[in-house]
Amino acid sequence: MIVINEESQRWLRELARFSSIKNVLFLYGNTYDLVSFPVLGEGDGEPRWTESDLPGFLRRWLMGLDYEIVGWADPLEELSFVTPEMETLFDKVLRGTEACADPADQTDHHPQMEAGRSLGTPEQKGAAARMADRVRGVRPRPVDWDTVIHRIGIALQNPRVPCAFIVDFASRLTSTPDRMPRDERMLLTRMLKASLASREVVREKGRWNNLLILICEKLNDLPAFLYLNNPRARSIHVEPPDRDERARFVSRYYRYFYGAPRDGAAAAPASVVSDFVDFTEGLSNYEMRSLLSLSMRERIPVVDETTGVSNVRRISEMYKYGVTVSEWDQMDPKRLSNAEAFVRGRIKGQEAAVARVLDIVKRAKIGIAAGDTKRTNRPRGVLFFAGPTGVGKTEMAKALAELLFGREERLIRFDMSEYSVQQADQRLLGAPPGYIGYEEGGQLTNAVKKNPFSVLLFDEIEKAHPSIFDKFLQILDDGRITDSKGDTVYFSECIIIFTSNLGTVARTEETGSKVLVTPEMPYPQMRGVVLDAIRDHFNFTLGRPEILNRFGDNFVVFDFIKPPLDEQIVDLLLSKLDKATRETRKTSLVLDPPAREKLVALARKQLHHGGRGIRNAVDATLINPLSRYLFDNNVESGKRVRVLDLVVHGEDTGTRVELMVRVENP
Repeated sequence: MIVINEESQRWLRELARFSSIKNVLFLYGNTYDLVSFPVLGEGDGEPRWTESDLPGFLRRWLMGLDYEIVGWADPLEELSFVTPEMETLFDKVLRGTEACADPADQTDHHPQMEAGRSLGTPEQKGAAARMADRVRGVRPRPVDWDTVIHRIGIALQNPRVPCAFIVDFASRLTSTPDRMPRDERMLLTRMLKASLASREVVREKGRWNNLLILICEKLNDLPAFLYLNNPRARSIHVEPPDRDERARFVSRYYRYFYGAPRDGAAAAPASVVSDFVDFTEGLSNYEMRSLLSLSMRERIPVVDETTGVSNVRRISEMYKYGVTVSEWDQMDPKRLSNAEAFVRGRIKGQEAAVARVLDIVKRAKIGIAAGDTKRTNRPRGVLFFAGPTGVGKTEMAKALAELLFGREERLIRFDMSEYSVQQADQRLLGAPPGYIGYEEGGQLTNAVKKNPFSVLLFDEIEKAHPSIFDKFLQILDDGRITDSKGDTVYFSECIIIFTSNLGTVARTEETGSKVLVTPEMPYPQMRGVVLDAIRDHFNFTLGRPEILNRFGDNFVVFDFIKPPLDEQIVDLLLSKLDKATRETRKTSLVLDPPAREKLVALARKQLHHGGRGIRNAVDATLINPLSRYLFDNNVESGKRVRVLDLVVHGEDTGTRVELMVRVENP
């Protein structure tokens, strides 16, 4: 006998409560998963826990409630019953010949019952005959759902025999809930009418509500008129296993993991239970069984034989990401120990930004978070880079990817100006089934599936359509999301970076645009202006303060590039240029002090465009004339090119630069 008690999941307790006072129940959510429930044996001992699929659990549970007819159907299978005797009784209910205390009552039936007398059994044969057809491979004819609902409606109105019916895959009864064809609309209207006409069965030993249970994937898969303002209906969300359920699972199946004692009395170590609960957050019962199978198939002991440390994290990461060892654990310690020098070598100035990023790197490597006893399932780190254009926000993200994972290609960048329309979230997660591009998946989910250990950069986030922020809520909170194909994609090993230029320029109706911050501002004042603009945008412009709350205190405001930082950036670009010429032409490049000074002076004129302005100035005043000189003079490979000076022409009408060059042997 099934016992639903305080240890059962909330949705099970809700099901037990409302089945006695409602006539139609909608179960939605985690409906394809196994259901774990306690069963009381013949003795008076503690209930034992077992598992079954949802329809199987419902049939067993309803029989335990003494329902005399328990039937089920789905869009492909005709109405079936637990036993042939139930089908026989159902046939009698339809014809109004079920056993009554007074034979005179046989004629006192609802008119619908009289109409059902001629229908007989579904196919004029019992459950055993239908099973024989399946064994012989006889293809069943299409289900006549009008007839099925008509017969169920008659049975629900009978006041003598307790009846319960389960409709599985109810989502597949409709094509589109908002625009249903007339036949689908009439079918579901018939179902609504049947539930409203359902009656109660009262006997000396108890009372039963004749019950209709619909199992669907999402509640909005069905038209709202079925459940809105319907006092006889109740919607119940079937939730994934909670922490208690996951702890119970690993305790019950511990001995089946590889390397665990086969003795059934051996209890799971506390470290195994704790890790299993933490690292299986969001997994279904089926998926937890997959962890068990993976442990056996790959011969990964649940507890390391040498150290005695739990291997649950390794098993769960292998299941989620398809890797045997986390890349976070394989990072080069020498590279991380020199993290500060590495970042400062690429990002000039920006002391506050560098310090904050280094804190995130250390926290991500350790993998802890406030409020969690173990590593959280949220992303390893979340950063929001703000400030003027061209000050190093994107370059910082590239440096972070190279620092952590050894190459810049681990930076996955999304320009959010490309996702400004309403349906842009489909490009990230994939188009819904039936739409063009469904089989291709989403750009974001595909990228994270391929490289779960990566840095995600969402550039200029303020330009994204507001609907996309709903997806970010789940990613930032749960560290996972389900794509259009139904696959779960995990972000818990990623670092996520958002960038924005909010607060640097404001657009007004009177003046067109207005500069809010200037290089002359002290950094604390500039930082305050930028942060205020970000808060105003999310709180008032978007009306989404919950998004702002997810970013927490992870805002990193970049300062303007000011002298003498521009000289350092010029030197950095020159070193990269020298490296490029050595690799491509085997030619080295040297700038004498007069040439360097003029180059810095020309670059400083473009400082209002930040680092990009400096790079543009170097391109225009050095690289272009250098390329022209090498081409025109056919300079051989292996030489050293010394730039003695820069000659600038026509600064007022358009700058043209010529180089004074001497070609030398190295």
